[in-house]
Amino acid sequence: MYNLQSIYSSILKEGIAESRIKYKKMNRYGKIAVANSKNQMIYNKGYTVGSVETLMSNSNVATHFTPNVFHWLSRKNNTVSGHEERNLKQINTFVIDFDTYNIEYTDILNAGLNLDMMPTLILKTDKGFHAYFIIDQPVYISEKTNYKSLKVAKKISQNLRSEFNKEIGGVDLTCNHFGYFRCPNDYNILFYQEDIAHNFKELMDWSRRKSDDARAHLRVVVDNTFNTQQRQIEEEWYRELIQQPGIHGGAGYGRNNAIFTLCLANFQSGVSFESCFDKMDQFNSRLEIPLKNTDVSKIVKSAYSGKYKGANKEYIKLLLESWCNKKHTSRAFNHWYKHKKLRKDRKYSHAHERESDIVEYLNAHAINGVVEISQRKLAAKFGIETPALRNVLKKSKKIKVKVVGGGAVSKFYTLQTLVQHVQNLKKKSKILISELNKLFSLVPGEYVKVFERLFEMINENPRIHRIEQVRLLI
Repeated sequence: MYNLQSIYSSILKEGIAESRIKYKKMNRYGKIAVANSKNQMIYNKGYTVGSVETLMSNSNVATHFTPNVFHWLSRKNNTVSGHEERNLKQINTFVIDFDTYNIEYTDILNAGLNLDMMPTLILKTDKGFHAYFIIDQPVYISEKTNYKSLKVAKKISQNLRSEFNKEIGGVDLTCNHFGYFRCPNDYNILFYQEDIAHNFKELMDWSRRKSDDARAHLRVVVDNTFNTQQRQIEEEWYRELIQQPGIHGGAGYGRNNAIFTLCLANFQSGVSFESCFDKMDQFNSRLEIPLKNTDVSKIVKSAYSGKYKGANKEYIKLLLESWCNKKHTSRAFNHWYKHKKLRKDRKYSHAHERESDIVEYLNAHAINGVVEISQRKLAAKFGIETPALRNVLKKSKKIKVKVVGGGAVSKFYTLQTLVQHVQNLKKKSKILISELNKLFSLVPGEYVKVFERLFEMINENPRIHRIEQVRLLI
């Protein structure tokens, strides 16, 4: 059993106080946000915490928290506000959300070895895993340095997600870099190694190398029809995004990012500040859960501050995939392509490839149309964990499963194994009829061998149940 208080202290690094008394006496501590359910997290409900002692007292009900500490947070009508990037006091950890059971936590560890970047902590979630990369010393965020540390940290976080996604897939690329993540508890910790603490400078060097490698392996294809004066508000992605009323906050790239990206597109297109504000005010009013007018005003002012040239391609891509279920295409950017690796060149397989392997195995080893085996043993035959197998079975339209008895053994079959079984039954039926016809042409002392063979065939054939009638023939 892991020491939860030690883990929380290791993550939070005195960003909040160890005890309630210390927090009341000293002003240097920050705050974190905590939610007791995913629904609370999505709608910014929950509460604020200023000490590890308070967090531990709620550890049996808390499900999500912000492991990176904010200068201040406020709570009004159960709604938590203030958890914005520029209000970050310190960054303690990077977290990757693997939103899939197509992998196991051991795959994350193997990928970490390959990438020379091992996680410190891995938690099991409802849909996958959260991998924490805890920093040995907190990285402090300051407005005086124009948030330089924050920008570097976001680049590191982005490269971590990108590299692990290339290795094993399943990474949620839309997740807020420094938002809510799963709380460690007595039941969800799969791996924890306190000694694996990452130095921020080494993380910067690693991230820089990965960025250089990416540029070296990507081939730029220039679109000769590219128009440098292309207005982003005239593109399809802008029209798709501004017509979506269901965008909400607290889940990756939400309302704030959507409005900010739309504002940047207006700025790039030469739209006046006043006209942009009117558009965003109308867009916000159509949202199912709108922002406050003051928040919209701040976003528009930030977009028109002159620090940005236009909407970011990566943000557009993630917003469209999150809320419009579409891929991003644009004439306002150069296009980058990365060729997919062949399976023989990859260490890990995709779900559809594993499905094909299992189908091939079932077709080759089926007896009476099915393969009777436990899910654990079947997973072991393909070198994967049982949850990964279950994920393949859940998504597969080819493989069927029937649990036998208490669930220790399952019957696996495919359409092909069933068809083959029926064909085999027809063949056996023809042979049985042939043997019966032969019986009446034999002399009395020679029929015993025939019936011995007949009984063997009857036992093998589940469709024949009238054994007593055959015995009357003797």
